[in-house]
Amino acid sequence: MVGCGCLIPGFLLVATIAWSLQLFGQLINKSEAWRGLGELIAYDDSARGALTGEEDNPNTSVDESREPGEFELLLGGDIPFSGGVEAYWFGRAVPGPDQVDRTYGSDALSVTFLKLPSDQSEAATTAAPGTPTHEDMTVSVQGVELRGRRLPEMVSDEIYFQISGLEEVRGAGAAVWLRESFIVLEEDGEAFDLMVFFQRPGSSQPITDADIVDFLEPFHVAALNAEVPDEESPQDGSEEDPSADEAGEDR
Repeated sequence: MVGCGCLIPGFLLVATIAWSLQLFGQLINKSEAWRGLGELIAYDDSARGALTGEEDNPNTSVDESREPGEFELLLGGDIPFSGGVEAYWFGRAVPGPDQVDRTYGSDALSVTFLKLPSDQSEAATTAAPGTPTHEDMTVSVQGVELRGRRLPEMVSDEIYFQISGLEEVRGAGAAVWLRESFIVLEEDGEAFDLMVFFQRPGSSQPITDADIVDFLEPFHVAALNAEVPDEESPQDGSEEDPSADEAGEDR
């Protein structure tokens, strides 16, 4: 998990995600994590990797029915006692908590979907005093202009070090708002934002628009902003749900 060490309170929020999921036994089956993410944003089946022809074993944290994709879903689900916060952490050449050889690859990129209360998202993407400031930006994804921020430096969170055994890793980062101020009835009508955080661990090379667009290609970003769905009718990115196909037609 990558937290924003230069962000307040984003660092405090994101930094606890991996530890909370492990502490409360939420290292859930990958298929379950994908289903949870599908309630936030629909996606093409290709995002999950090619089919292996095997059955998924619900007693393991991996998804045996899929080949690894370019980005692996490492953790995902509700954050306990967080008031509706959800996180889904993807890594490319990034070690997961259950890996033995825990070193970053040269092409490492860490990406986290984060659903959090709208009143926290601005602070979560603002540089703290004494650190490199953020740069406001916009990025066009699937014909939609999204606002975001580039951060010259983010810091891998300390709690993740305890899980992974990695040393502190700094690197360039970025955050993009996918959907803003959507009301969740189950959370007493509170407004939430759906964001995606990028970090290039160990590298100062900036996160580019192409990095953002390429990662989000299989996710139906345009559908989030075309018509606001009924909050009681979750989106499902799985192949069994026709809503994912309908969302894809809007792309």
